[in-house]
Parts: sequence; C-alpha cells; structure tokens
Amino acid sequence: MKGNVLSSTESAAHAAKLSFVEAVPNFPAPFSIDITKKLREIHNCDIFQAESVSAVMASAVGTATAGKRTFVPVSSPLAYETFSAPFMRLPFVMANVSRSQHGLRSDHSAVMALRDAGYLMFFPETNQEIHDTIIQAYRIAEDSKVLLPVIVNIDGPSSYTEVVQMSTEQSTKGLLTRFNPKRLDMKKPLVNDIFSEEYSELKLQQQKAMENALTIIKKTDEKWKQKFRRSYGLVENFMTEDAETVIVIAGYHSSTAKAAVKKMREEGRKVGLLRIRVFRPWPEEELKVLTGRKVVVFDQAVSLGRKGVLSSHIKGSSVISLGKYPSEKDFHDILDKVDKAENDVVLWL
Repeated sequence: MKGNVLSSTESAAHAAKLSFVEAVPNFPAPFSIDITKKLREIHNCDIFQAESVSAVMASAVGTATAGKRTFVPVSSPLAYETFSAPFMRLPFVMANVSRSQHGLRSDHSAVMALRDAGYLMFFPETNQEIHDTIIQAYRIAEDSKVLLPVIVNIDGPSSYTEVVQMSTEQSTKGLLTRFNPKRLDMKKPLVNDIFSEEYSELKLQQQKAMENALTIIKKTDEKWKQKFRRSYGLVENFMTEDAETVIVIAGYHSSTAKAAVKKMREEGRKVGLLRIRVFRPWPEEELKVLTGRKVVVFDQAVSLGRKGVLSSHIKGSSVISLGKYPSEKDFHDILDKVDKAENDVVLWL
C-alpha cells in the first residue's frame, strides 16, 4: 500500500493542513506540541502560542467567532472557556492527545470529563483514521444543521508510525464546503451570550444539533468512502455476527483487542468486538447488536463513585484500565474471569 509513514501527531497535522485551517492557537503541552511543530513545517497559517490551556480555548473562541477555520491541538483540554464553545455554536476542531487529568498517564479521563459539554467526540483507532476523521470533522461541524465543535481523540503512543494514505488538497476541496460562519459585523450585531435568558431553548437546540449530527456523520462517511474507498461508521463491528461475548472498546487499544479476538476464535470461543468510534452523539441504534449477548466493556476512564464512563452507557461487565497498554493476554485473561463470574463484575487491570 502506497502512502507516507506518519506518527499519530503527524497524521493530525497533515489533516489540519488539508482542511485549510486558518488559525491554530496552542499551548506547548507534552504530546500536543508535536502536532504544532509539524504543522509549522508544512502549513502557512496563523499559528500562535498562548500562555495556558485556558488562553488557548479563549483564543479558539475568538478566532472561530471572527470567522477563521480554527484547529486546536491540545493535551487535556479542561478549562472554563472549553465549555463555552459548544453553547456559542462554534464549529472548530480539537485534536486531543489523550492523558489523565492529573499527569502524563495515557487514559481517557480528561477528555471524558467533557462528555456532557456539547462536543462531538470521535475516538479513532489508527493513524489513518485520525487523518481522515479530522478532515471529516470540519465537514460535519460546519454543517448548518450541526454547528458544534469537535474533539478527535488520539490515545496511541506518539512514537507509533504506520503507512497513511493522505488525501490531496483537490480532493479535500470537493468534500469540504466553504466555511461561511456568522462573522462579526458592526452593521449586523450578533450576540453569543452564554448567560442568555433563553438558556433552556438554546440547550434544546444543541440537543437537536447532536441528533442531526448522527445523519451528517453517516452522509460524510459515505462521501468519504466514494472518494477514498475507506469507511468507518459510528461503530465498527468485528466478528460480532455469531458472537456470544462482545468486547466493547474505543480508540487505539481496539487493535490489540482485535488480535486477541482472532486468537480466541481459533480456540473455538465465539468472541466478537464492537468499537465505539463516535461517542457523542451516542450511537444508540448501532448498539442494539449487543442485545442478548454477554458484554464486556473496556474503559480507560472511570466515573468515580460509579464505574467506567463507557460502561455507564452499556449494561455488562466492566474492565477499567488506567495508564496501561493492555496486551492480548490481558484481554484473554479478562474474558476468562468474566466467564467464571456468575454476575456482571467490575475488574481493574
């Protein structure tokens, strides 16, 4: 397969370039700084450094409000301003290099803290999917029926490289519509008021936008398939047709889990995997395939006082792995423990 050997951060940078981004506020945090460095090398746009994550998100709000197509490389995007952007209906794209809330451990806890904030949330598995999803994200976010910001989460090791088939500027132009935001205009005043008295109505509109996004994501993915012969969907089903037990997982570790599923199939165990690609909006219809099967949900973020964030959405046994890259043997051992348990269990890896 022809292509370029790229890391996850390089894939994100090239995707931003091919999305014709105009403004890139950034803070030199570990991991996400690699995206910014690469983007400086390959793309001529307004790339500027802010003094904190809070300042980055405030800058993104400002550039998006001013009508600039905005790209935000971050690592742990938690700040007050982060919560303002969805309410203000600002369709920028954030590439989040996943880490914990408290340090540099690789897990989903920081990004999952935004699950109710109003962002569309994608969890790619491969560097190819990171590249494709960032470009698709602009088409989805900027649709007049959506107008919400997007988080594309990156949770694999930044040193991991693979062959990536990059799109071209010409083919991307055919996919992306012209960015036509509600620009600031002194003659036509526009109010983006997060303290509006119409708060309830505006939140309802956000919910409708999320519901609309389900359709727009599917349509965009279909157009991508027509152009590049690659398709991802809201979820991915892997050997689930006759599966008695299904592993539910999101992100980079899905590849390891798939390898484990193949080995267990060779042993005669009817195991399958369902990968959550789109976490928000939640793909309710696509998860009906789990009905009547034993479900094991693999989480990389815990809702303290309950259990894993992903497993809070799905009934079944829950496995919580924080800061660890699981092996194929880990998945094998987990299913052994679940099979021996009489009821649903919560396991810590």
